[in-house]
Amino acid sequence: MIHSDREPRLSVITATRNVASTIARLHASLAAQRYGNFEWIVMDGLSSDSTVTQLGRFAETSPWLKFVSESDFGLYHALNKAIALATGDYYVVAGADDAFDADALANYAAACIKEDSDVVLADVMKQGKAVGGFHPEKAWLGHARVFAGSHSVGMLFRRNLHDRFGFYSRRFPLLADGYFLKTLLASKSVRFARADFVAGTFADGGLSSVNKLQVLAETWQIQMLTEKSALLQTMLFLGKLLVRYPAVKRELLRSNKP
Repeated sequence: MIHSDREPRLSVITATRNVASTIARLHASLAAQRYGNFEWIVMDGLSSDSTVTQLGRFAETSPWLKFVSESDFGLYHALNKAIALATGDYYVVAGADDAFDADALANYAAACIKEDSDVVLADVMKQGKAVGGFHPEKAWLGHARVFAGSHSVGMLFRRNLHDRFGFYSRRFPLLADGYFLKTLLASKSVRFARADFVAGTFADGGLSSVNKLQVLAETWQIQMLTEKSALLQTMLFLGKLLVRYPAVKRELLRSNKP
């Protein structure tokens, strides 16, 4: 196990609520890490299942786990509170149903040392395929085209970036990470590094994967705030809405069923 005072301390950040059926897998993947200088900060939103009981049991044998269970205003508020409690030089977000490869944190730490970057981008396994990439020239098309990997598991951030650019915005309930990433990119002062390794598995089952209309609307708002041409961004939004109209309509009809 790698553990040195000269190496960066890493924080794994997780927001939970009623995830008793999946949280053990993430814990097991962290317990198997070959890098020792890390902590796991879990911010629970008053789970009504056995999530908190499990976290308490994990903490008995995992001194690197710290958790709090209290009310919050959603995912990104919980992440912000966890980041405020973190002591790491860098942090990586992980969903309760995600998992890290055993070398993930060691590889992230090595990339930090080698590149001295503010953000390290790794690949993740998603639906059985390794996905990732960094394409800043596609910023006009949206954050998803720039950052082809996943905010969860696949991105490591220098923690003090939030001192400079603020925390995740509550204005975007589904895509506050996208707004934060576009803000970092637009600053021109943040150093991004593309790392050649798979950090783990991202479970694609969050709210942003099912609420298509809100994702489109939030993406348009983010683009309007971070790109120069409002007309171009509005045209892109309308084009995406037209293309995805059948799926959006089905989603709306399902949501209206009693």
